[in-house]
Amino acid sequence: MGDNLSGKQLRDRILEIINQKWPTHVTEVAKELGIWTEDPKKQKGVISKIKYHFDQLAREDLIKVKRIDRALVAWPAEVEKYRLIHEILKV
Repeated sequence: MGDNLSGKQLRDRILEIINQKWPTHVTEVAKELGIWTEDPKKQKGVISKIKYHFDQLAREDLIKVKRIDRALVAWPAEVEKYRLIHEILKV
């Protein structure tokens, strides 16, 4: 499925997946797109492709990313607003 998507279309699809399933990581997105492979030689390319789009979405402030150990985890930027509201209501 993900092989026929490129550029903006792929980025939009990745954002859609992150909005539906958060927090999520690169390999989970790749599996959802159907481009994940069990071949270790090809995994690096798939990870790089998804990570590139994670970085672009983070620059556009559409998602937040954090490295947890060796995994890059992403969630919608909108969730940070919910967290802030929760903190305000606790006071």
